[in-house]
Amino acid sequence: MIMHHNEDFSTYQISILKQLKYSESFTFVPIRLYKDNIYQRCILQTPLLFTPFGIQMTKNSKKIMDLSFQNKENDKSLENFLATLSSIYRIIREKYKSKYLVNPFIKETDYGECLRLKLSNESLFFNENKNTIETIEKFIYGYFIIHLNGLWINNKDIWFQWNLLQAKVNTPIHLKEYSFIDGINEQKEVSKSLDLPDKYDKMLKIGVPKEAVQRQKILDGNIPPPPPPPITGLPMKINNKSYDIPKIKASDLQSVILRKGKGKNERKIIIKKDNNFFEPPTLEELQTTLSKLRSTK
Repeated sequence: MIMHHNEDFSTYQISILKQLKYSESFTFVPIRLYKDNIYQRCILQTPLLFTPFGIQMTKNSKKIMDLSFQNKENDKSLENFLATLSSIYRIIREKYKSKYLVNPFIKETDYGECLRLKLSNESLFFNENKNTIETIEKFIYGYFIIHLNGLWINNKDIWFQWNLLQAKVNTPIHLKEYSFIDGINEQKEVSKSLDLPDKYDKMLKIGVPKEAVQRQKILDGNIPPPPPPPITGLPMKINNKSYDIPKIKASDLQSVILRKGKGKNERKIIIKKDNNFFEPPTLEELQTTLSKLRSTK
């Protein structure tokens, strides 16, 4: 079970298990957390911490990493987590101070208080997208799952062993291929940076009227078009009086009777004879009369 850094650590008890002798010089003391009649390993999830050096190698080829609390002024959760770690140290020191020198695991460095972790081949690293990564670079922030495995006793000294189980870090972004967005505005920006005249200045210089240049700008999309005419059916003012423009409904069109139009060349010719007017029939009227005569035969 993993204890989140926001969880109240005072609800747990630190349990010291039986010592395990590894050699004449080194003895290991396992540590467990006890709560609700359950023993569990001391595994903690940290807040966002800074790693100034990334993964380092010791002289005996062991991997280590230092976690810095230098951002505690901006992040109160770091202060709370640092207080949790300090309480663990005080409990162990009170238990062994009569026989041993309990060495603190929080060290003062140029990057503020730092906690040193031991890495193994089983330690896993992830980026912010939860993808596995091979290593952890320096000068980045991340979240870490750490494990207080136990204590090492060597002669009269006691040392804490903190292991790094997993890390999720904010990795730098690297683009491995050409990723520029090339667009039509790029050439315009280049022209502006070089103070080159655009095509509208050239049009004015060769004598094109300003109205034509303005119209060309609208067509090119450099000037927004004029607003649309007012929508019918909305109130309009005439001589400071408001009038409602009626809307045409579909029912109004049902009573409309359309008249058959006349051809362009079918104008009626009126002939004046002996003060009487004679109106000759149109071609359409003659065709209608002939069709009636054929039907009566």
